[in-house]
Amino acid sequence: MIEKLLKGPLELVENNFKQPTGRAGRLIGHVMTKQHRTLTVWAIEHMEVRRSQRVLDIGCGGGMAAKLLAERATSGFVAGVDYSAEMVRQSVRRNVDGVAAGRMEFKQGDAGALPYEDASFDQVSAIETFYFWPDPMRGLGEAYRVLRPGGQVSVTLEMSREASPNPTVKQRYLGKRFTERSEREGLRILSGADLVEMLGKAGFRDARFVSEPTRSFGWVCALARK
Repeated sequence: MIEKLLKGPLELVENNFKQPTGRAGRLIGHVMTKQHRTLTVWAIEHMEVRRSQRVLDIGCGGGMAAKLLAERATSGFVAGVDYSAEMVRQSVRRNVDGVAAGRMEFKQGDAGALPYEDASFDQVSAIETFYFWPDPMRGLGEAYRVLRPGGQVSVTLEMSREASPNPTVKQRYLGKRFTERSEREGLRILSGADLVEMLGKAGFRDARFVSEPTRSFGWVCALARK
């Protein structure tokens, strides 16, 4: 009975994680921005963005990652793409000065059909969005296409199979239930090795991953070069 009562609100939240829409989407966007800030900072530290680089964030959400990336690429350019029109609007509002200066832009689009020319970016990031790509290999192929030779892709997840074998209290009581439920809903929970293998199949070289097993449900960031 309780599960039936909760199903509607839970479905609303889950649907808005995938594609935030309307009032609920605006709220979810703000929540995700705050919740994922620490993960985003960690991911960007591994990217080693240079001052003059052009960077694309796939699944830019509310634009926090783009804002932090722009603080590093101070004489470069940062773009964000998101499937949700609401998130694109939120990203623009969060980065209004950068957009006005022509140093940033945000577009509605699909990871599988990025709205940019070949070889137009030095870095491509995807932070806590890879689960929702309809065709992950196609999306990685698109990341490869828009990267310049030698450019870097990074894929970061908050929930992975890298979670600690000695779980924290949070992981012990919530982690297993959350990951099992996510997989039942169609989300594939990946390991760092899974990501490295997929990057290799997409044509990338020097693929590697770093992880923080005790953070959330197993942080992982996989990086590779074109």
